Amino acid sequence: MSTPLPRILLLMALSLATCIAPARAARQDQMLDGGWKFIHDDAGLTAPTGSWEDVTIPHTWNTKSTDSGDHKGDPHYKYGYYRGACWYEKSLEIPATWSGKRVFIRFEAASLVSRTYLNGQLLGEHRGGFTAFCYELTPYLHFGATNELRVQVDNSHEDDIPPLSGDFNIDGGIYRPVHLIVTDPVCISPLNMASPGVYLTTKSLDNSAASVEVKTLISNGTKSPAELTIRTQVTNARGKIVASDTSPASMQAHSTGAFISNVTVPSPHLWNGRPDPYLYTATISLVRGNDVLDSIQQPLGLRTVAISEDQGFLLNGKPYPIHGVNRHQDWGDQGWAATPADYNEDFRLMLDMGVTAIRLTHYPQSDYLHNLCDHNGILLWNEVSLVNEINTTPEFAANAEQQLRELILQRYNHPSVAFWGLFNELGNTKTSPPPDTLLQRLKSVVKELDQTRLVVSAISIGNKSYNQIPDYPCFNRYPGWYNKFGQMASMIEAGSKEVGKNIALSEYGAGSNTAQHEEGPLTQPKPGGPYHPEEWQTHVHEADWSVMKDNPLLWGSFVWVMFDFQVAKRNEGGQPHINDKGLVTQDRKTKKDSYYFYQANWTDKPMVHIASSRMTPRRLSSTGVEVFSNCEKVELRVNGKSLGAVAPDNIKVFRWPNVTLQPGPNEVVAIATGAGRKLTDSCQWVLDSAAAPTPAGPETEFPTATPTPTPAQ
Repeated sequence: MSTPLPRILLLMALSLATCIAPARAARQDQMLDGGWKFIHDDAGLTAPTGSWEDVTIPHTWNTKSTDSGDHKGDPHYKYGYYRGACWYEKSLEIPATWSGKRVFIRFEAASLVSRTYLNGQLLGEHRGGFTAFCYELTPYLHFGATNELRVQVDNSHEDDIPPLSGDFNIDGGIYRPVHLIVTDPVCISPLNMASPGVYLTTKSLDNSAASVEVKTLISNGTKSPAELTIRTQVTNARGKIVASDTSPASMQAHSTGAFISNVTVPSPHLWNGRPDPYLYTATISLVRGNDVLDSIQQPLGLRTVAISEDQGFLLNGKPYPIHGVNRHQDWGDQGWAATPADYNEDFRLMLDMGVTAIRLTHYPQSDYLHNLCDHNGILLWNEVSLVNEINTTPEFAANAEQQLRELILQRYNHPSVAFWGLFNELGNTKTSPPPDTLLQRLKSVVKELDQTRLVVSAISIGNKSYNQIPDYPCFNRYPGWYNKFGQMASMIEAGSKEVGKNIALSEYGAGSNTAQHEEGPLTQPKPGGPYHPEEWQTHVHEADWSVMKDNPLLWGSFVWVMFDFQVAKRNEGGQPHINDKGLVTQDRKTKKDSYYFYQANWTDKPMVHIASSRMTPRRLSSTGVEVFSNCEKVELRVNGKSLGAVAPDNIKVFRWPNVTLQPGPNEVVAIATGAGRKLTDSCQWVLDSAAAPTPAGPETEFPTATPTPTPAQ
């Protein structure tokens, strides 16, 4: 599936350095990205900052450079990288003209526990590393003067904060953007778990009309009652108003209240995934007399999601392919502190491959990513960070519920969000207590807050009572990697039989190192061993997809994983500290052969790719050649000689089983023909019978664990 994408509209957020410009609008939302000081130490609230490092936000202290060195015996490096407390500081020059305004600060995320201070006053503590939090600064600000903002961030393990464990790093820092929000004293509240304060619910949807409920949370920060009008306007993609409503709102002094209004959009244009991600914009304003006191905009995508036993996943009542991938949020050596340009590159790669859905593993991910998905038609599986194990303490249950509520309220208006995930691979540790009671509670929270989306989970251990709690259980299965090759069909059947309905594969795949290759018959490598040849990963994906692509027991699938990512405790495949199951390398520079295999199967834009093109020098003179293409036929030429044009098999693989190479260099060219055009891919293979095979190195123990996008507006 491939569609042209809208032109990039890159709106650069204003950077707040030493002085903030006076307010000119009903609401300002400015980025606090520059001018921060940082110290890699638990320095304390009153420590002088003269020697602190200058940094910009987003920022993390967990990168390869900062985690290098000998830390044996240091408890902060128990997990192989620094987990402890560090401090940030920023001076804010608040203009006197803001006196009479309300000022808030919103952190998109800080990991794992943060304590925020303004002028020495504790604003609050947030426990949880993946969701936003917001405080009002107004009572503690010095207007027309310098204000000191300090934040202690601590990514130490905490027994009451999920995830308690997992096969990924927990980076520390203020690793997502920070916003300063300036409003009128009467405003749409940003304090309801750092959500936008407006919640859009499509109550009914057909060809003639869409009925949308608009819930607005209003905060009156004045000493007097307020008589207001809530004005809602819905504009189409061309900016034309297509629906509107005005509703009265009466507010008592110093109060917050929720108000409901409704709008009807005639002849709605549906948000229809990759082919047509059509977005309306809902503008909600608070009006008093002729004055607009506050106003915010939210995306409005009109769509429905469902799962049918007969037809699989349904988008707007019609079958829609879930060609999904899993994604962790670390990016190269930057750890979790990814930039908009990094996200754009990820989306370029995923869109080119034909991805239609992303599972955000194993925690909520960024605002920017959600906006990219809205604009580009990518469905999202959002997941609360219950991984491997739980604690039975009231504090743990309360924090898990807090994180789930924050996730749902903060992402409520994004049409890309189709799934709420309750857990990943619970029961993976022998000491974890049964999670049934907690999961039943969390499911009830989802149903309380949002009945329009699907409740799912990712299961690794079968025949557990809690596997039945989600509406649509899914399974993580690894035939050919952690299990015997060729078991995918039986695993799908067993999973569907266990839960009594169709399932999705929430994870499947195999590891690979693009510098390691295997000629001739393939042997299943050890997952924790030093040798992960790229050919085996490709072999596994070919076998899996041949079983999955038309399987009536599946409503979707999610490849593990889109990009290689950091795991401090791993040492395998010749690449320490990396989970190498990605279809693209961690630095995003190399697409593995499996990437092109899915591109051939998931896209219509003509493409062609010779598999194992990186495997040189070669020792065997006779070899099989595979080419991936979505074209009608492919011709193979070796050293200028045509070996014939062949048709693909049912998974878009073109095969030449016995190709003879000559000693020395061999020029290999694949010519694909389709849609009235020809495409070529080529490589050079050097045959050297004396060349050494890829070195396997010493055995290692496997650790126990389990197109161009449109950026945010």
